This record gives sequence, C-alpha cells and structure tokens, in this order.
Amino acid sequence: MKKKLTTVNVLAVLIAVTTLAAVNLNRLYISPSQQENNITAELKWISYDAGHVAIEYDINGVIQTQYGDYTDCPIGVSEVSNTTGKNIAGETYTSCRFISEGRYSVTQFFYNDFQSKTPKKVKVKIGDITFFSVQSGKEIHIPLVKTFTFDLPDQPSSKVASFPSQVVEANGIEMFVSKADFTPRLAKVDACVTLPDNGDWGIDAYIVMGDQVTPIDYWEIPNFRNPETLRNNKRCFRVIASNVPDFRKMKLGEISFVVNKIYRNMPDCTDAVGFEKIKDELEAYGIKIEPDPAGYYCFSGPIIDLGDAGANAHLFNYIGEALKEEIEGPLTITIN
Repeated sequence: MKKKLTTVNVLAVLIAVTTLAAVNLNRLYISPSQQENNITAELKWISYDAGHVAIEYDINGVIQTQYGDYTDCPIGVSEVSNTTGKNIAGETYTSCRFISEGRYSVTQFFYNDFQSKTPKKVKVKIGDITFFSVQSGKEIHIPLVKTFTFDLPDQPSSKVASFPSQVVEANGIEMFVSKADFTPRLAKVDACVTLPDNGDWGIDAYIVMGDQVTPIDYWEIPNFRNPETLRNNKRCFRVIASNVPDFRKMKLGEISFVVNKIYRNMPDCTDAVGFEKIKDELEAYGIKIEPDPAGYYCFSGPIIDLGDAGANAHLFNYIGEALKEEIEGPLTITIN
C-alpha cells in the first residue's frame, strides 16, 4: 500500500534538507576527481620494538584543488597493520616538519603492545583533511588522496627507545626521564619535573649527543586538559628535538638530556609583593589597578586596553623582567 505524501510530510522533508544544508554551509566537500596531486613519499627509516613502531619519511608535493592548494602537511590518519590487516596503531605521535615548499619531513611513533601483536606494515594516508580556503572563504574537506604502505622489518630492534631509571636533583628541583625515543633525525624525551609549586612553569632544555648540543624545538604537556595535571607540582613534559645526530652512531652513555633551568611564565596577575615592583611603571602610563577580592593585581587587561602596540610591548617586557622567576640547574640524565 502506498502512503500519500501529506503537506506535513513535505514540510518535514524540506526542513530536514534545509537543516542538513545549513550544518555544512561553511564547508565544501570535494570529490577525488576534483583533485590533482603529484604526492610522493620517500622512506628514510623504519623500526619497531615491543612497545612502539617508529618511522621516518619525506613527503613531496602539494594537493591541488579548484579552491586552492593545500600547502600544509598533508598527512591524514596513519595506521599500523598486523598479519591480518587489522589496524593496531594504538596511541600515535606525529611530528611533521617543513623542509621547503611542498616538502615535509615526517616522524611518527605508534605505541601499543607489539610483542603480542606483531606489526607488519605502516600505512600513511595523504588527505582526509580539512583546511580553510582564502579563495572561497570556506573550509575545504579533502578526501583520501593516496595511501603509501611501508613494510616493517621482520625482527624488532632493542635500540630505538630508552627507559632511564635515574633521578637527579638540583636546587630543590627533581627530574626523571620516563622514556626517550630515537630516530636518525629526531629525539623525543618524556621528562617529569617536580616544580616548586603548581604554577605555570616552563623548561629550558637541550640534548647532548656526542660532542653536539642540540636545542629542543619545543616542549608540551601531553595531559594538560586533565584538571589534576595543573593542580600538581609534579609535571611531565614531552620534549622534541629535530636535526639531531644519528643515534645509531652514538656509543653507550653519549646521549644526555639536560634541563638548564626552569622558569615561571609571566602571569596575568600578581600579589602585593610583585605589584610593588611594577606599580610605578604602570602608573606612568596612567594605569591604576585595585586588588581583586583574593588580593591579586591583574594587569594584562588594562595594558591591552591602552590600545597602543608600543606601550603594550614595553610594559609586558618590563613586567616580564621585573617578575622573572627562574631556578637554575642543570639537571642532566643519560638517556642511552
């Protein structure tokens, strides 16, 4: 029996279609046939051990669409497959570094129990990414463009990761390294530091490999979204250093991770003691601040409200120096 399409039904269909269109009003989805690409991948190194897979490769080329070129790192979601083709990648960390226009150096680590789940291949997917096109004024979603598959060696390696047990201390600050991962071009160190308090502290660090000192590219706090992380004065940092010497050429004991000092990032507010150090300079620019109910003096907002880029830069630099708080190390741990 056929049902009649009533006025109510028609309205419902129109509303549904309109709603679906509105949801993606600012995003354009292009089909694979609307892309041109000359993407190539060059494997540089691949290895694994019982706890992780590591791979390093270069990507060359640009994804071209009628809405503009996608010139950022084109890596989508990568996979590690076992003998049956099942994805067993686990937790993934990707470092994609710009070399030159249309060329990127990529390092990826995949963490899982690879002792019971033997990895066989790494699948690197190009595409399935979204970017904002200035040309169209919309987000452009690029579907999967290409997949590169790399075979893993038959046997695991015992030299691609280190688990130091040493704890070091300097000026009341303790540090230990839970894990260090290596590739021929990158080192990733997971280091935990006991800070003076649970404030906003950073680390100044570098890696020594043989006789070469390599400053770190950056550090991050992996679990910073967990509220407990920033309430605790024991904080773990993930540290990345690229363009390092090839770890395979290093002798035992020739790789060290060094925290030169820790420093407190400039706050938005300060207590009465800190305020006395910056009060006169603020008032010279017509800024008068009263303490909040907790007794803190918040200066960032009033400085920004001046609307003077030169004054803003001067005051923030002045306050940064006046309220600077650092604790010198060094804290040094051998990581190979």
